[in-house]
Order: sequence, then structure tokens, then C-alpha cells
Amino acid sequence: MSDAKRREKGLGKFEEVMRFRPPALEGDVFLDVTLDHLFADVWSRPGLSVRDRRLITLTIISCFGNEMALKLHLGAAMRSGDLSDAEIDELMLHLAHYAGWPVAAVTSQVARQLRSERDAAG
Repeated sequence: MSDAKRREKGLGKFEEVMRFRPPALEGDVFLDVTLDHLFADVWSRPGLSVRDRRLITLTIISCFGNEMALKLHLGAAMRSGDLSDAEIDELMLHLAHYAGWPVAAVTSQVARQLRSERDAAG
């Protein structure tokens, strides 16, 4: 696959998964690999749906307690409709029992913030 086609595929998958267009950062090595490898190659693989990959990603990000990444990925899950509020709540309860209460507490806090912002926006 040509570099241009890989970039196009990565951009398309990024927008599908994250529900926004990535920033235009010409020459940013991290963004280049994110688009050309993570989204063009990994998120685009057959075998797991975007929803499946989203649940895996949210679980891992939650375990690391990375609030910025949680906000991005939980927000994308909410915007895409891949996960309902009830399903996100179930994810948090499952996390609490398998990854620990503090892990789920951080995820819950981020979800509450995103829901509040969504509800305020109408």
C-alpha cells in the first residue's frame, strides 16, 4: 500500500473511531505513526469490531488511569453510539471488580464529566 493510501485509510479509520478529525500537524512523528500504523493497520484489522476494540482500549486506558485518554475514548464511544450510558456503567462495575475500585472510580469520574458536558450542550 502506498504511503498516501495508508494515510487516507488511517485518517478515515481515525475519524470513524474517534469521531473527530485529527489535528493537522505536518511532520509530527507521533501523529504520523498513530494514523499510518495504529489506525490504518491495527484498528482496521478484521476479526474484532470497532466496538470490541473500543471496549478493550477503554479497559486498558482505565487500568492505567490516564484521564486524558479516557476522555478522548469514552467521548468517542458516547458520540459514536457504540456504548450506551448503561453499557459504560456496566464496564465501570466490571472494572471495579477485576481491576480495582480506584480504577473504576477514575473512569466513573470521567464518564460523569462527559455526560454532564453532553447534557449541558443539549
